[in-house]
Amino acid sequence: MKRLLALIPLFIAFSVSAQVDSDFENGISHSVALLEQARNAENDSLRQALVTQFDNEFWNLLGKDETMSYPFDNNKPVSVLKSPDNKFRIFTWGLQFADGNYKYYGIVQINVQGDVVALRLNDMSDGTTNPSNANMQASNWYGAIYYDLVQLGGKKSNIYALIGWDGGDLFVNRKVLEQVRIATNNGGEIIFGGHFINEHNKKVDRLIFEFTERAVMSLRYDKKLKMFVADHLASPSEYKGNTKFMGPDGSFDGYKYDKGFWMYVPDLDIKATRF
Repeated sequence: MKRLLALIPLFIAFSVSAQVDSDFENGISHSVALLEQARNAENDSLRQALVTQFDNEFWNLLGKDETMSYPFDNNKPVSVLKSPDNKFRIFTWGLQFADGNYKYYGIVQINVQGDVVALRLNDMSDGTTNPSNANMQASNWYGAIYYDLVQLGGKKSNIYALIGWDGGDLFVNRKVLEQVRIATNNGGEIIFGGHFINEHNKKVDRLIFEFTERAVMSLRYDKKLKMFVADHLASPSEYKGNTKFMGPDGSFDGYKYDKGFWMYVPDLDIKATRF
């Protein structure tokens, strides 16, 4: 009897935990359904109302400590990336409006001594002058949907690289490569940018590749080469420099770490996997 009684508190704790997990999963399912509705809405005002409702519900869910370990495997409308050291996760999603332009949204979960700090990302890309050379934070983020996260500088580093996609508008798409730093000494914050790339002897905070919306551009981190690898973009001579006609020309460029910077390396002899 004593043994049975000892197991009762454990059973109750498990039941409560299961209930919390179930409630959380139901909340995630409901909020993701809102985002799907926003993407298929018939007008911009309804899109905005639904994505705002989704944003608020998702924000409330991600502010809970127990959500840091939730896998988020099946939420396709939302990109979820976790740092290799489990210090943070970044959630990004986007919505296209009737004029063809996109607006992006995001939330960062930072692990600060076992507690979850959630930061909402505010897309300010349209109002940012010279975004290639802008240090940005959660409050003035260069919006994109991230599809890769790479830890830079070893396992104990708090510096990472993010690679993302920006749908641009009806004529151009963009790929973005930028550095991000996580700070936990001020209660948790994220800093985007930092002069970490040296291209043509010019140091920049982020690389923004712009190309025709009819093309697909590859931008990735190659673990074997230990380089960032990108399709080289070019345009027909009659449209030289016009990004509406830019596209991959079959060659590849890279960025290799050397003396504190990722240095531009042209004309790599490799075959890149497309995204």
